[in-house]
Amino acid sequence: MDVKTQLARSVSILAHPFVMTALLVAVAATRQSAASAVKPVLVVTLAVVVPVATLMLRQVRRGRWSNVDASNASERPILFLVSMAGLAAALAWLLRYDPQSFLVRGLVVVAGFIVVSAVLTPWIKLSLHVAFATLTATALSLIGSPVGLTLILVVPIVAWSRLVLTRHSLHEVVAGSVLGLLAGLALVWA
Repeated sequence: MDVKTQLARSVSILAHPFVMTALLVAVAATRQSAASAVKPVLVVTLAVVVPVATLMLRQVRRGRWSNVDASNASERPILFLVSMAGLAAALAWLLRYDPQSFLVRGLVVVAGFIVVSAVLTPWIKLSLHVAFATLTATALSLIGSPVGLTLILVVPIVAWSRLVLTRHSLHEVVAGSVLGLLAGLALVWA
């Protein structure tokens, strides 16, 4: 593996949608009291992150996916299904036990984001890496976080990595960026 590919792979791992989501939630949680943020974050982690991560690892180990990124369009339906089930479970819990949580709006926006991605998949396999990076950069920038401003500079590097790894075409990267921008705007302004 050449240096450029190794660098692109490292960027792709460091800017994985899980990392971007964790960063967004962590920065948003700092604006809450620690006690009020812990339980909702734990619920989202258990309902969404753990099942999706488990699915990714199992699919790769079984040889059904070529990598944990679900880079082939045919790999995405189950990813979207598991993601939506987890999001629905976490949202139901939050609406029942903590309806004022800062995560409620985030889960609704991400669910919409996933639905749009799923609907578009037969025509375009938009880059979820770029979409989540753009969503995170947009939302955090709009709330005045220096992390968000830094991430604005990272988004083009993430796009570059996805192109170098040939996981996406230019129009898939651009579409991911547009969806991430719209979701970030919705998250802050909704």
